[in-house]
Amino acid sequence: MNINELKKESNPFSISKSIVIIIFILIVVKSWNDTEMSFSSLLDGGKFMQEYIIGNPDIQGSGFFPPNLNSADLKDYALAMLETIQMAVIALILSIIVAVPLSYMCSKNILDILIPGKTPLPLLSKKVIYGSATLLANIFRSINEIIWALIFVSAVGLGPMAGILALGVHTAGVLCKLLSEGNEAIDPGPVEALTTTGAGFIKILIYAVIPQTMPHFISMALYRFESDVRSASILGFVGAGGIGFYLFDKMRAFENSDVCTIIIVIVITVWVLDKISSVIRRRFI
Repeated sequence: MNINELKKESNPFSISKSIVIIIFILIVVKSWNDTEMSFSSLLDGGKFMQEYIIGNPDIQGSGFFPPNLNSADLKDYALAMLETIQMAVIALILSIIVAVPLSYMCSKNILDILIPGKTPLPLLSKKVIYGSATLLANIFRSINEIIWALIFVSAVGLGPMAGILALGVHTAGVLCKLLSEGNEAIDPGPVEALTTTGAGFIKILIYAVIPQTMPHFISMALYRFESDVRSASILGFVGAGGIGFYLFDKMRAFENSDVCTIIIVIVITVWVLDKISSVIRRRFI
């Protein structure tokens, strides 16, 4: 590439790039206006938010501060938070069981290893598998956890199991997308080397694919676990167990001192999990 071509490629004000920037700005402006976004409304309503946080002085516990520090209540919230973490753990395990094989079916390079050949039948098989797997993964992650929870509550009743299934299905779809992107980014060299030796799909997967994708898998699994803990914290709004049950109950009763305590418990828990995840990432990634 000569100097003129390099200048042309690196020019941030080329016609094509300018068109993209203009379209993006138009989309932002249109979206801003259509959604009636306004910082002035937020500033004007700030006093109402302040009144809500302070609460009514005549009603005990209606304000967020000071938080409720009753030992019995703190014990209940801690146990509920522990249940929330347990829900996220089981949901993550179930989602991994589904997402890992599904991610291989959503990765074109992995399908090329599984079904080699360029004849019509292998090509058709790969298209059918890829299309079906991506459709299923899209359905899993497109439907919010609360909707999944409502569906599973109707099947298994109120309690943690509905929340676990809801988190598991949604996370399976998200993990499938994240892991398939990692699969398609691997170096094809080791795969080609093993293929030329006549190695089968399982051996190629174990010795050429998994070693390359394992750091990405650990990182994404930890990320989704943290996300599942946060998501599980609100699934109690639809009767799916965990600390969300207490959060919804206290918010509905305007017992905001308890709401503040529950939020603090959730924030501390997520902070601790984030520190643990950082240690694991440094160790294995």
